[in-house]
Amino acid sequence: MFKKVDVEVFPEVIGSLTHEGKPLAGIKLKRGYQYSGVMEEKEWDYTTTDADGKFSFPEIIYSTAHPNKPFAETRVSQTIKVDENEESDIIEAAKDEYSEVILWASISRGEKHISYLSERLAKLDCDLSNEAIRNEIIDEGFPSGVVRYKVFSICRWPELERLEVQKRV
Repeated sequence: MFKKVDVEVFPEVIGSLTHEGKPLAGIKLKRGYQYSGVMEEKEWDYTTTDADGKFSFPEIIYSTAHPNKPFAETRVSQTIKVDENEESDIIEAAKDEYSEVILWASISRGEKHISYLSERLAKLDCDLSNEAIRNEIIDEGFPSGVVRYKVFSICRWPELERLEVQKRV
């Protein structure tokens, strides 16, 4: 009845995992996404950091007729975290109040990748010694008006964070 379209739910991810600047090798990471109104629960895939703490995940595109339905809204919950079965003193010390180590958590909108999120996910450099903070990213060019994306992360993007501060002035 409704024609399927490709929804870009997660851009390619390229990152590194460190603790106090030292690479963490062999750490299992998991990435999850849930397409609101389409999926009952998150789908997960996994990767492991290499000897230099580097990791990556491929782009995910989901084919669905959902965006063509009346009043449909495209929202995708995105998460990248250390697998809960990872055990080490460093991992244990980095866990939050929910016993998780979240590298990235956000909600994306629309059928296409959001450049502001994609550019951060392309350089997801995370240090477990960082405190997780909420970043607010302002998208002034969103079709239906200004949108503020919230990203919860231990990763830092100093040059991009300066740009966000300038947008608020």
